[in-house]
Amino acid sequence: MELHELRCKNCGATIGPENFVERLAMARCGHCGAVFAVTGLPTPGGAVAAPRPRVKVPMPRGIQVEDLGGLLEIRRRWFGPAFIFLAFFCLFWNGFMVVWHVMAWSMGAWFMSLFGLLHTAVGIGLAWFTLAGFLNTTTIRARRGLIEIASGPVPCGGNATIPTDDLAQLYCKERISHSKNGTSCSYQVLAVTKANVRKTLLKNLTEADQALFIEQELERFLGIEDRPMPGEIAR
Repeated sequence: MELHELRCKNCGATIGPENFVERLAMARCGHCGAVFAVTGLPTPGGAVAAPRPRVKVPMPRGIQVEDLGGLLEIRRRWFGPAFIFLAFFCLFWNGFMVVWHVMAWSMGAWFMSLFGLLHTAVGIGLAWFTLAGFLNTTTIRARRGLIEIASGPVPCGGNATIPTDDLAQLYCKERISHSKNGTSCSYQVLAVTKANVRKTLLKNLTEADQALFIEQELERFLGIEDRPMPGEIAR
């Protein structure tokens, strides 16, 4: 299997053996971070290898599962190392804005304080998101005819109730964002109805295995036969 000939489908960079996860038949680009399925690779005899069957994804870190027979409950903690950095950044940002406003008020420069209101709002929003990262858990409850998704205790939106009677398929998708700070990847779990309407169940997951595991467990519990979907990530 000549992995040095494999190239990223997103940016075209060469994929080395260290970026190939054989048990999942997937690769991650070391240049842009994109994750994609690896199928149709040439075998040593020159034939094209058949696509690998999807394998079972083990429970990743940050995920807890409780199967009570008639109720499946999956809990995902938001906390990760990035929130530690955000906590220090929030302290610096909001501390600076407090000093800014105190100086403006002490000098009677109200226009200076008004100028900083937008930055203050950004700092408050960032602090709220960071607090949610430390405290929040997203809970997915699946029961007969219904999937409920709720996050808390810090309100951040994303709660949903989805009937399963019209649910045709679940799949995961990678979202790649480019900015001046580099490239970042996040993962989504989506549902497709029998009328081919797509709904987002979960988004902004930081690890592909978390998204794939949640898809796998919901399909198992709901009795949904897994089928390939355009643009999905492999497991």
